[in-house]
Amino acid sequence: MNAFYAFLIEKCLLKTFLFFDIMSMVKDMGWFTSKPKKALNSKTMASLVYESVRIRSGEIEPIFDQAGVVYDEVENQLVIMGINYEILNWELRKTTSKEIVDAIMDMAYKKFYYSLQIDKDRVLQYQEIMNRASKKADEILFVKYGQKVPKSVLLYKLILELEEIQEVILEPSTRKSIELLIEGWFQVAKAINTEYKVVDTPEDIEKNKPIDFDF
Repeated sequence: MNAFYAFLIEKCLLKTFLFFDIMSMVKDMGWFTSKPKKALNSKTMASLVYESVRIRSGEIEPIFDQAGVVYDEVENQLVIMGINYEILNWELRKTTSKEIVDAIMDMAYKKFYYSLQIDKDRVLQYQEIMNRASKKADEILFVKYGQKVPKSVLLYKLILELEEIQEVILEPSTRKSIELLIEGWFQVAKAINTEYKVVDTPEDIEKNKPIDFDF
């Protein structure tokens, strides 16, 4: 077997293993099923969004470390979380009104900032980084026409742009690994939207109105 075919087989196996790892994780968490959607109120969905994004925050670091990329760990995690929040926002709005999803995302963000237990100035610095990532991801995700490049590729380039990482230093295999990881983020968001629906009772709506956190 020559080197070219060995290379192709290696890449196919990598993609296959990553795909099944993602699907196994989603299945184990009960996020993917053919059964009717389970009802969650907005506050519970916000907690699910928060937890899903939180565990995504460090996923890209092993790829960067293996590639020898120099990056700021905190900034990297904030960028990844900002992008994942926006992926979930984009996915949930396929089946739920913008008004409700906006409220869910607002609660999820506030839950994250409250969990940090840091001073207000640092919270504002973190917000600035995440808002920049979310805004640019929004511009990519919500474009409906004229976008010929896959969203995973565009988000890969956005990560490099936001973290000021030069693409020329990355091997093609590193780029592919990152794109596959991003595709996995889309699959997780889709699984959440497939498994659950948002249903608020009048009591839930009333309780959600004053929700806020004092930083």
